[in-house]
Amino acid sequence: HGCPVDLHTDGSDPVRLTRLAAMAGGLRPGVTIGPCDGLGRLPADVAGRTAEALAAAGITVVCLPQGPCGGLERRRGHDTPVHLLRAAGVRVTAGSGALRDLANPVGRGDPLQAAQLLASRHGLRPDEAYEAVAGAAREALGLAPVRIEAGFPAELLAVRGTGLSEALSLGYSRIVVHRGRVVARTSAVREYCDSATAAVSGLPRQGRTGTEPA
Repeated sequence: HGCPVDLHTDGSDPVRLTRLAAMAGGLRPGVTIGPCDGLGRLPADVAGRTAEALAAAGITVVCLPQGPCGGLERRRGHDTPVHLLRAAGVRVTAGSGALRDLANPVGRGDPLQAAQLLASRHGLRPDEAYEAVAGAAREALGLAPVRIEAGFPAELLAVRGTGLSEALSLGYSRIVVHRGRVVARTSAVREYCDSATAAVSGLPRQGRTGTEPA
């Protein structure tokens, strides 16, 4: 019917993944699978051949840097082999799984945190990590690319920071633009008690004491 396919698998069975790649090679618009954390438990040569088969079939792998879904015993295994997949030519995107469940009671559905973990745990460059949750993710979902140019969709995320690394590390304050409209604002304010700067007029405050101007 011309619909995209998304399958959940830990990828621990190389034979099954190879059969899946053979089946999916002719499907368009495409196939995504994930989290494929089981690939990291396979011998390197087997995992490498499997990754090459996935790449040849044009399959996208969606990894979960916070950890896979499932019970605690699965979290003791290996993560998705992001570098191996990327080296084989597989398009790798990142999402968030195990959101406050048994596997991860403090999980968060924050794409920027997923990118931060790709950089800190998997060794991707900040631009590579962000692309996994931005452009590559939009492509996997069949959405149009976004650029800050006339004619492109106004689907934007503005994050406070001096650069991409700082945005991924301290991206607390942010503005979300959807279809050209600001639909969400998140602001974080840090105050240092007993500091001379705390009394500076106009400094944003976390709360009001009743004596401050509105």
